[in-house]
Amino acid sequence: MGLGLLHFNGRIVDNDGRPLLESDHSKELMHVQPRVAVALGSRPMESPGTLYVTSRRVIWLSDADKGKGYAVDFLSLSLHAVSRDPETYPFPCIYTQIEIGDEDEESESSDSESNDDLELSKVTEMRLLPSDAGKCILAIMHASYCFHLLQVH
Repeated sequence: MGLGLLHFNGRIVDNDGRPLLESDHSKELMHVQPRVAVALGSRPMESPGTLYVTSRRVIWLSDADKGKGYAVDFLSLSLHAVSRDPETYPFPCIYTQIEIGDEDEESESSDSESNDDLELSKVTEMRLLPSDAGKCILAIMHASYCFHLLQVH
């Protein structure tokens, strides 16, 4: 498991057409939520995709661009919570803070964000925006449960 946000590519599907999310079969799929947009750092929201919560990490796969996806291990999440404050972000979302490892490095929220090439290793915040704001609670409950499981093992 890597620290921080990672590109998730190499989408392979099973016999039912669902993506195979983990190479290790001991990782269980806990929750699937379609129509979830993602916003990384202070960048604009990306088009909707599907959110997968496994027993080890959160994975978002774009519906529009089949080659685009992001993954973050639960152990890299220092905070995850439902946010409904319109002064913080204009839409209800699941807000996450991501540990990036080297604290001395410049984070993505700095002036370097104008660069078209986003360095995922520097992203410290991710917002997940379900099309149905009520689904935030369900997804965060699954994420919290998985995070707790990792802490006790």
